Amino acid sequence: MSARPARRTARLLGLTSLGLGTSMLVSPTGVARFAGVDDSPVAVPVITAVGARELAHAAGLLAGRPGWAWTRVLGDAVDLTAMGVALSNRRGARERQLRNVLVGASVLAALDLLTALRSRGRRRNPVPSADTRPGGTGLVAPLVDVRPALAGEPRRPVVPAAKAQASDVRASDALTTGTPTQAPAGAPGGPAVS
Repeated sequence: MSARPARRTARLLGLTSLGLGTSMLVSPTGVARFAGVDDSPVAVPVITAVGARELAHAAGLLAGRPGWAWTRVLGDAVDLTAMGVALSNRRGARERQLRNVLVGASVLAALDLLTALRSRGRRRNPVPSADTRPGGTGLVAPLVDVRPALAGEPRRPVVPAAKAQASDVRASDALTTGTPTQAPAGAPGGPAVS
């Protein structure tokens, strides 16, 4: 996955975390009622803690850091386990409510895991920067062979990347074979252009 889609998905997950965290902190009893766990005495403190954790996820993900999806994956594992335990203690309408929330949380957990795995793969195969691509222009200057300058040869003019590669091949051949190369036409030390 290229950097741009990974960042876009991370920001989407960050917005999700922001929405979930805010709703859990603003109205933990409402979230407990919606999920069908409002009959549990530990539901409100757990939902409040999960809301704070979701806001922490949002901070990294909204900054466009796909690697922060791993924090959501760990949180999902805890949440799905807690919901599974709560589901075994519910019957009737509360069981149906919690089952629906569990399905939604599972889909979101799958998206979190996919984003986290893709962010890991992106680091192993980085996108080449403008400085390393052929013909790329970047802020960092490419390495320059200073041996001709140290030998007292005149400075060669700057040429486009395609022409420079051809002249670099000739220069490297000259270094390995010991035969001098001719400078390009119009360059100092080269044949005159008529």
